[in-house]
Amino acid sequence: MPNTEEKTESIERPPIVVVMGHIDHGKTTILDWYRKANVVESESGGITQHIGAYEVAHGDKTITFIDTPGHEAFSKIRSRGARIADVAILVVAADEGVKPQTKEAIDIILQSNIPFVVALNKIDKPEANPERVKQELAAANVVVESYGGKAPSVEVSARKGTNMDSLLETILLLAELQELKANPHKNAIGVVLETHRDPKRGISATFLVQDGSLKRHDIIVVSRSLETIKIMNNFRGEHADRLGPSSPALIAGLSQVPNVGELFLAFSSKPKAQEYIKQLPPPSVISPQRDGNVSGENERPVFNIILKSDVAGSKEAIEESLKKFSSDMVGVNIIRSEMGDINEDDVKLALATHLVTIVGFKVRIDPSVRDLAEQQNIHIITGDVIYRLLDDVKEQMREIIPPIIQRTSVGKLKVLKLFKKDGNKQVIGGRVEEGSIRKAAKIDIVRNKETLGTATLLQLQSQKREVEEISAGNECGMLVDSSTAIREGDIFDIYTEEKIKRAI
Repeated sequence: MPNTEEKTESIERPPIVVVMGHIDHGKTTILDWYRKANVVESESGGITQHIGAYEVAHGDKTITFIDTPGHEAFSKIRSRGARIADVAILVVAADEGVKPQTKEAIDIILQSNIPFVVALNKIDKPEANPERVKQELAAANVVVESYGGKAPSVEVSARKGTNMDSLLETILLLAELQELKANPHKNAIGVVLETHRDPKRGISATFLVQDGSLKRHDIIVVSRSLETIKIMNNFRGEHADRLGPSSPALIAGLSQVPNVGELFLAFSSKPKAQEYIKQLPPPSVISPQRDGNVSGENERPVFNIILKSDVAGSKEAIEESLKKFSSDMVGVNIIRSEMGDINEDDVKLALATHLVTIVGFKVRIDPSVRDLAEQQNIHIITGDVIYRLLDDVKEQMREIIPPIIQRTSVGKLKVLKLFKKDGNKQVIGGRVEEGSIRKAAKIDIVRNKETLGTATLLQLQSQKREVEEISAGNECGMLVDSSTAIREGDIFDIYTEEKIKRAI
């Protein structure tokens, strides 16, 4: 390890706990109770959109919580959270039970091999059924202790505070069994949880200290970039000069955007940091790739996107979701993906690149930029709840996918007589043999069982009166438009067509 240790003693460190579960099962509400802050109300749609880290005190102990989004698009973030956590809380709503993201969270927890506790939330609801949920969990390979398994479970109500202390005590017991240690006297090592661009303080990132202590004026190396810590806040947003093991730290004024999930190392001096960078292997050179099909392969349309997001974690998750929209029906090509508000340069790039939609998540757009986009017919989709934003993108993508043409045969007519022909306009008499015939119907002209051409029905008469429909067994007069010369004895195969939008 390149960090220079001032002392070698290790002490007990606070456990790092990841909170996981299906959307709207109460993960953030549980943290709310502990933090005594109404964070869930401030989240768009009541859903956590990007990762956060918070410290909670219980007696003389401290616990660091990582709050992870519940939407399926954030599987990478949740997986990353589980890798750096010591204990997991699997939150399952007692009134709803095991849902798709519950199963995904279970898979991540089991693969990460970290101890976990099941929080059966919302037990205050009349429809809550903890025993049914325990059975569903058993079917998903999670057997709780009351069913003879190893997973502890606590029935809680985050709204009313029921058994919330018991949940903390269970977490601390699981952490105690692991004998978590760290040395607060050495330079910090940790991981980048989230990054974003602050309008006033520039590039900012949330770091989680895993070992050692992070101090203001330390030199940190992350993503091969060397940074000096000038502005550091704790999880409450308060100024901090030193943050120890398991502490989240918000660092502002960075020169480059670090990669979410990347390791960082702290050094007491710039020469030591520079020496460490020299020892690193050269970065891999990866040829840039565009998502989706941009060359018209298989003649499928391509949906071009400029993506703007508030933070790196959300940007990564949305990118992953957008890539999944690509199929043999439509390609997805992300031509630009970055953090920050939608600006005039984005609109100009969209204008220069054919058929581009600008997608913005939790970002602003100046009215003059929006006016410019409208003048140039550039479509902009914005939102602050990810699943709604993705639904809007899907709907816009459907507009460029060729629809399915569903043909329905409605009848057959036999041509009895050709009365008049004037160019493509032909007046004929016939008898409906099957079904019915309506004005504006489409017609295949069949002769000797071979389709020779098509015709469009312009007028339909019965007993010299215009009508809308003629049914089987009746004779009629017709004015049709066709480039095929119609003869007596021809059969008209009459049908309708319906355009059906394809699902993505």
